[in-house]
Amino acid sequence: MLGKLLKHEWKATWRVGGIMLLGLALVSLFGWIAFQAPMWQSMANDSYYDRFNMWDLFSLGTLFMYIMMLIGLNYGIIIYMSVRFYKTMYTDEGYLTHTLPVSKHQILISKILNSGLWYVLMELGVVLSVFILIFSMMSAFLPDGYTWADVWDMIGSEMWQYINEAFRDIFGMTAGGYFGMLLLISLVNPFCSMIILFGAISLGQLFTKHRVLMAIVSYVGIMIVANIISSVVRSVFSMNLMMNYSSDNALAGGYMNVTVWTSTILSVIEAVGLYFVSYYVTSKKLNME
Repeated sequence: MLGKLLKHEWKATWRVGGIMLLGLALVSLFGWIAFQAPMWQSMANDSYYDRFNMWDLFSLGTLFMYIMMLIGLNYGIIIYMSVRFYKTMYTDEGYLTHTLPVSKHQILISKILNSGLWYVLMELGVVLSVFILIFSMMSAFLPDGYTWADVWDMIGSEMWQYINEAFRDIFGMTAGGYFGMLLLISLVNPFCSMIILFGAISLGQLFTKHRVLMAIVSYVGIMIVANIISSVVRSVFSMNLMMNYSSDNALAGGYMNVTVWTSTILSVIEAVGLYFVSYYVTSKKLNME
């Protein structure tokens, strides 16, 4: 039944998620065009003054749209999935959800997996889009006759060896290992974030009035407490780092590692606790509006 629930959740959300990804793709395309435009203008033999004005305004407008799209995607997917969870779990729509011949765990897991997957897809889309725009910007500064293949040939294996050594000195691992760690954390955090959000919404249902407002208050309170605990833990580890690291680079790298791992571990702990909050509310304290 879990597979059927996941299939249903995907069918119910793919249109909105697909529209968001399509919007990001279109803005990325316009950004690519904007940063490639100077080459096209020089081929048309226009004056520098005319070329600068037209394409500079176009690039600024595209950059503004791009930033707004990133903000919209980041908050839009969170808001959409939160509203959907609330409506399908704690309003009149929830009657159908809770009469299905499945367990509360299966219902919650299907919503968490679907929401987390969309969050991951948005993150991947944003990262891919940023890389496309960065390479587009850098391409405008390549000397005539040079391609990216020529650049990689000039960098060579010695540069990569130097980068790996620098990462070992700073972070205690190779560049590939470090980015692999970040990738793993980037895959875990979206699911934790959605569980925490759903837990806050569930906490709001324990109140008799203003449940949506209390859900927001609960989420803010959770974030405040989590940040306080994270700051205290980081401070303790930072003091230990200062006593054990003599190199400034190693100290900075150690602090970054502590920050990343502390935030991730605390998010996982929060997510586990708030998952059981959601389960408790849906199984013991369910009172739909």
